[in-house]
Amino acid sequence: MPILDQLNITDLSPPAQSSRVERFRRRLISAIDLQIEIAKADAAGETLSLTKKRRVKDKTTGRSEMKDTPLQLRRWWWRDESGTVYLPLKLGIKTLELAPGKSAIEIGGIEELPAKLALVRNAVSAGELDRCADATKTATRLPNKRPTLQPVAGGQKTVAKR
Repeated sequence: MPILDQLNITDLSPPAQSSRVERFRRRLISAIDLQIEIAKADAAGETLSLTKKRRVKDKTTGRSEMKDTPLQLRRWWWRDESGTVYLPLKLGIKTLELAPGKSAIEIGGIEELPAKLALVRNAVSAGELDRCADATKTATRLPNKRPTLQPVAGGQKTVAKR
């Protein structure tokens, strides 16, 4: 064991996995950061184009290689007829309910959007939207589409319609 004596051996274990609320915050903060980048580009009158490395198969050679492919950027906000910008918060396919029955923030002009998104980001990191983590738990999972078998009088099983 003289070789192992050269190592600094400790009794520490790896950190426990993060909780569902911590993962919710991390995902929402990274999505808000992307929306801040898009909003800054829109306010400056520029277009933002981001790319992601993806494995693409070449049809002629049949080999897969890494290529930069453009990301499809989806803006969360929209404008009404008067030009006022409204911002719902989204995580995946679910729009978060910020207050009972209310799911959008009235922003005003597009120039104010990056600052308001930064405020929302601070609120998320402070834990003010943790109650929305429970609402996204069921929305991010796909429903089970397998038919279930139900017993019928007579002993045979039939497929239940959904």
